[in-house]
Amino acid sequence: MTVAVRGFLRVGELRRYARLDRSSLWVALTALVGVLLFDLLPGLLLAVALSLLLFIAAAGRRDVAVLGRLPGTRLYGDITEHPGARTAPGVLVVRPDGSLFFGNISRVRLAVRDQVRAADPPPHTVVLDLAGSHHLGVPVLDTLDELRDELHRHGIALRLAHVRSRAAADLDRHPLAARLGPHARHRTVADAVTAADPAGGPGAG
Repeated sequence: MTVAVRGFLRVGELRRYARLDRSSLWVALTALVGVLLFDLLPGLLLAVALSLLLFIAAAGRRDVAVLGRLPGTRLYGDITEHPGARTAPGVLVVRPDGSLFFGNISRVRLAVRDQVRAADPPPHTVVLDLAGSHHLGVPVLDTLDELRDELHRHGIALRLAHVRSRAAADLDRHPLAARLGPHARHRTVADAVTAADPAGGPGAG
């Protein structure tokens, strides 16, 4: 690690980081200054702490994408990236941008709520694609439970898609599993949409 830190004494290397990756530049400078002022271990611990803070800040900014079915397939993609993607009326499919954890779940909940309010026509079902989440911690499950309650009060059902094996085990240990019921989890987004709206699912049209 000492060799790695020594490498950042080169001005050219610092300029390269400044041009390509500002976050890593700040971590490198923190490690460099920390090592020079406090010794190797404290300097590296400062850099690790800064890396963690930057990660949490970036994760907390994550939003959700609205998904639509790609023409001629059972696959779903971000409607902003795939203009031809078709949404099913009354079914709002959303996918968090990355893994859910305590640092971003509240923002994701608010983002889903905003998408529900903006949907036209209003949805009767929200499908949450959890493909990016391999683990669901207690804060995440508690917040998803609150989201389920909020949607239920407005007559909107919550369905989950792509619940990975470890995430499914986490869910099974939480009261949310019973509140969702056994038929609200689906292997794919297409399956969830079909279950929510058989007439307007992937096979329609």
